[in-house]
Amino acid sequence: MAIKKTWYNIVSPKMFGEKIIGETLSVDTKYLEGRVIEMTMAEVVGDYSRFFVKLRLRIDRIDGSNAYTEFIGHSCLTERIYRMVQRRTRRVDSITDVITKDGQQLRLKMLVVLSRRVKTSIKVAVRMKMKQMMLDRASMLTFEELVKEIINGKLQVFVREECKKIYPVSGVEIRRSEVLAATGEPVKAVAKAAAKAKRATKKTAKDAVSKPAE
Repeated sequence: MAIKKTWYNIVSPKMFGEKIIGETLSVDTKYLEGRVIEMTMAEVVGDYSRFFVKLRLRIDRIDGSNAYTEFIGHSCLTERIYRMVQRRTRRVDSITDVITKDGQQLRLKMLVVLSRRVKTSIKVAVRMKMKQMMLDRASMLTFEELVKEIINGKLQVFVREECKKIYPVSGVEIRRSEVLAATGEPVKAVAKAAAKAKRATKKTAKDAVSKPAE
């Protein structure tokens, strides 16, 4: 005898309006909870300008025929990164763990593309500026606010404006984010780390701009 499967509506996270964005089959709700789904920005919020962004959603509860999801991260299509990094440019990567104003921890993997090849000192200065900006911005925003700034590209604009003060920038993207466990702690440690990064950035940037590029 064939096992009967039931259709369930996939509902977007509250920060995206709790709208039905798809359907899935399951023989039992216990097989649905914890299931991870990847969908594009266009599918979830109808934003085709950021078509290269894939949202990672996890089903965290079932209510009747609706499967409600939570945001657990995002990634950019590989083709997007390839197009950003052109010949004779220089790529600078940074992985930074941040904590939001309401105590949620995320890991952000950012990419900055400089307009030409540069000395190591300039790359170091840019990387530290990236980290400083992500730490500072996260500490001022709630989890929901930060996620929205990441996926709509607003945070990337802030970082670009600051990094180009060190060296011309041709592109900025947060290529991946991962939601880590909520800390429930104040952001004092993050503020301390941000202040340290800021001091180091000023010193490194000063040294970098005083030296010509290779």
